[in-house]
Amino acid sequence: MNFLDLTFMRVALAAGLLAGTALSVIGVFTVARRVAFSGLAAAQWAALGGVIGALAGFHVGAGVVSGGAVVAGLLAMAWLSRSRRTSADSWVAALYVLGAASAVLLLSKSPRGESETLGVFFGNILSLGRFELIEAGAVCAAALAGTALWFRRWLWLSFDPVGAEVAGVRVGVWNALFYGLYAASLTLSIHVFGVLLSFAYLILPATTGLLLSRRPRSLILVCVVTSVLSTVVGFALSYRWDLPTGPFVALVLAGTSLGARIYGRIKGDE
Repeated sequence: MNFLDLTFMRVALAAGLLAGTALSVIGVFTVARRVAFSGLAAAQWAALGGVIGALAGFHVGAGVVSGGAVVAGLLAMAWLSRSRRTSADSWVAALYVLGAASAVLLLSKSPRGESETLGVFFGNILSLGRFELIEAGAVCAAALAGTALWFRRWLWLSFDPVGAEVAGVRVGVWNALFYGLYAASLTLSIHVFGVLLSFAYLILPATTGLLLSRRPRSLILVCVVTSVLSTVVGFALSYRWDLPTGPFVALVLAGTSLGARIYGRIKGDE
């Protein structure tokens, strides 16, 4: 039997393709800004917000709480990173630990604490329904629309923020637009995938794209193709070998990035 013969596999695959594409596109600007580790901390704060919302008895409202937690985490990172005596990565690590530990402690008071903890961190992509599919479609549409409208401006701010500011670009406004989309996409994706796979989609296709692409126009294409192919391959092989689908897709994404690095090294690219 082919895995596409199963309805729940088709729904999960469609959600993975849509939300994975969205995160891979947004991840281009995240990796280019050299704040990849911040994505992990932000993902964990999105999960913490979702836990708080779920324990409070919200459903749709849990997404609002999760989005608020992401914004709070990003603002905290920006403020704490101003310290001249410690590196920004130190504070990103501190916020990640704070978010992860808080989520686990809160879930420990839930009757289904262990299973819910696994769901928050690793997700269960095969349990998705049509509501999550709609969420994934909304994330993908917003990410592609934002990128189509503001690709050059966001890319400029990612690679040369000082030059953009000197040229008169309103850096604060454009960064606010980007991080608003970033927070919304990450919030919905955590609900769909969990922390592990969301972070993998956010960082790894963009890493592969930056390693293999030399032109901005091809960069997005390589990221999307990497995300799509890794998702399909991950679903097919995990079904064939009876392995957890989400972690296996993350493994394929990581393997693709490592393969791109080795390929570049063989070609003599640094």
